[in-house]
Amino acid sequence: MAQEKKAIDSTYIKTFPDKVSVRLNVDTQEDLFSLNDTEDNKKLTLQSNTTFRLFISLDYKFIGGSIGFAPKFISDNNDEFLKGKSSYTNYKFRFFLGKWVQGIEFSKVRGFYVENSQDYIANWTENKDPYIQFPDLKYLTIGLNTSYVFNPKFSYRNILFQSEWQQKSAGSFIPTLYYDYNRTSLQLESTKIAEDFFNIRLALGYYYTLVIQKKGFVSVYLAPAYGIRFSKNTNTSQNETTISKDTYSTQYLDGGLQLGYSSDHFIFGTHLNFSANAYKEEGSKTISQGKSYLLFYIGYRFSPPKRVARFVDKITPKKKNKD
Repeated sequence: MAQEKKAIDSTYIKTFPDKVSVRLNVDTQEDLFSLNDTEDNKKLTLQSNTTFRLFISLDYKFIGGSIGFAPKFISDNNDEFLKGKSSYTNYKFRFFLGKWVQGIEFSKVRGFYVENSQDYIANWTENKDPYIQFPDLKYLTIGLNTSYVFNPKFSYRNILFQSEWQQKSAGSFIPTLYYDYNRTSLQLESTKIAEDFFNIRLALGYYYTLVIQKKGFVSVYLAPAYGIRFSKNTNTSQNETTISKDTYSTQYLDGGLQLGYSSDHFIFGTHLNFSANAYKEEGSKTISQGKSYLLFYIGYRFSPPKRVARFVDKITPKKKNKD
């Protein structure tokens, strides 16, 4: 019991050990890549045609997960004539072990268009002429992240997953170690281009939740990060393959603002999030990736089926009692 009190302060945080939290998210996140060449002052911006994404998330006891996709029944995701066809799939799992949070993610995006096509096509007209499209350009991510919450009065699960209820205002320093494998690949007629890279970075984030009349809250966070990227570029053309390897230093910045409502059963709210990262390549080129999006969520807490509860109880880590 002493360990549990150190991990969570029940006067500030209300937990739901016997409830399942299910949540539906809709966001406007789009993958965006930019290549800036400082020598000739050219810029190429690639973006996926997935204006809206849908996530279904579920959390129970120490484990949680979600699945995300770009639904075709939303009209803004079907503008394939102008922007081409894109697909998106995302799977996330998370494990809560006291003050530690472990996350696992798999994400795949296919199909991009050149957002600044007017810079490459003369007399190009927006909303009339098709953008330059790369339907076979693929971006794959397999990543892990490990976080540690210093303040037992602050609920990390409330701000990110809404599986707890922050009942008094509090903040916390939360360092997170990210380590992920990424692959970008493109087939152009007889030429195949691929980049494999491994990232490792440490984010030094601070999160704060202001509780308003107990059930309402405003949360903010900012997390600068620095890391290293190990890259391998492969170019195959006419049965000849060229491979180059490089190592880069990287800079990241994540931040966000959230407005939400929480109760014993219902949860809903909205996020405004942004993230950006960049690294220099070949001295004159800067590769950057940015995301800025809104997210809306609504959720409900309920008692799980007995079979599910018994199964999760069996696999839940047990604390050793001290004599």
